[in-house]
Amino acid sequence: MKTTILSSIFMTFSLGAFGAMAATPQHEGHSTPKGTPGDHMMMTHEPHHVLAMAYHQNLVVFAKALHEQAAHAKSADVEFARAAVAEMRRSFDQMKQHHQEHMQTMSAEMRSKMSGMMRQMETHHTDLNTQLTALEQEVQLSMPDAKKVSTLAASINAHLDAMSKMHQDSKMKMKM
Repeated sequence: MKTTILSSIFMTFSLGAFGAMAATPQHEGHSTPKGTPGDHMMMTHEPHHVLAMAYHQNLVVFAKALHEQAAHAKSADVEFARAAVAEMRRSFDQMKQHHQEHMQTMSAEMRSKMSGMMRQMETHHTDLNTQLTALEQEVQLSMPDAKKVSTLAASINAHLDAMSKMHQDSKMKMKM
């Protein structure tokens, strides 16, 4: 049953990520001048950005699954919780790595323009890491508190939503 749930979650994510990547046009050789809305378009199709966003979505899927599973249980399913949290940690670490590599592909001018958003993103990463660490510690207990697991997973999801909104807002600003 637990394996089936995790397999189902993984399959749903895999299909969603594959569909999103397949639908994303790959552009090479843009001649758009720096500082234009096309800059943002090129940035969002940069491979590290695409991977960071895929890992972000994976985090969302597992945080929601863990929250829902723990919210409706009297006690946390330790095996399920540990597997979900391990995948969340892996996805978080990969998301951060690809985010950092994406930042390195940007011009100094673009990094300067995005410095405020980059500081906000770093704050979210720090907060996510803190909450994920607390979640990891909770699920390592012999009897994790389902309510605490659910609350931490919901909090992680709230940060992920805020990061998504921040990303959407930056896309809107670049289009204007």
